[in-house]
Amino acid sequence: MKGEVRKLKVNPLTLDDGFTRDGLEAVSQLTGKEPYYIVGGVATQSYLPTSCRRPTSDIDLSIVRPLNYEDFKSLSKPISEYLLDNGYSVETKKGSRAFSLNVRNRGGEGLLIEMSRRNKQSFEKSKGKLERELIHSKRKIVEDRKATYSVAAPEDIIVPKLARSVNALLKNSELMYNLPNPAETFTPEYIVKRLNLIQNLREKAMDNPLNLILFDQLKFISDIFDIRVLSEVAGINVKYFEASKRDWNALSGNIPELDILFNLTLPKLNH
Repeated sequence: MKGEVRKLKVNPLTLDDGFTRDGLEAVSQLTGKEPYYIVGGVATQSYLPTSCRRPTSDIDLSIVRPLNYEDFKSLSKPISEYLLDNGYSVETKKGSRAFSLNVRNRGGEGLLIEMSRRNKQSFEKSKGKLERELIHSKRKIVEDRKATYSVAAPEDIIVPKLARSVNALLKNSELMYNLPNPAETFTPEYIVKRLNLIQNLREKAMDNPLNLILFDQLKFISDIFDIRVLSEVAGINVKYFEASKRDWNALSGNIPELDILFNLTLPKLNH
């Protein structure tokens, strides 16, 4: 949780920012050489037009092999070298769940490039899921650049966010009050309204970094927005969505909270 809250100190960016594009071009040094794909907020943005992009503070990579700190330093070396050659400062960090490159530009703005840490035992438990997600990942071009990078399929972005949202509701039912009105349709006005809500809540969370309730609300609302906008704009392969869903215990069984989230975020799917 400390690492997640720490991200609030980093000014969030979109793929329209040159800093983010430089980060992706740095990551592209791994394309075709390492088994990776990008997940999370940047992966979501990769499928969306500018008007739908929710700013995020990090580029999250899923590496399809065991990863300890020495592995991370070796694997991330070409990323760091690219960034250093282009005038950025880079510092490596070891977190409880991920290793990261803390990148800063000359103006002091920051960007995190993170890789999930996994020992051999942890990797073996997740190997099948990770390899499936790698096979279904998509190649994207860095906008206005020639470099390419790999991102998770829309279904593999949505499913973890859906599972996390279900678990969040099970732990704190009051998060239900942060869900959008069922009567709201997916329109440009809806997008602007939800993005403004997320931005306002983020500013409050930044001013109150010890208030974990605010942080949980921000995470929940952001995930809900990403699920809805990604399903509407990028679309979903229902067959593959169901295959991906089977790897998550939170999305199996008769769970009222799951039904509610399906109806509000994935209205075009028959759950």
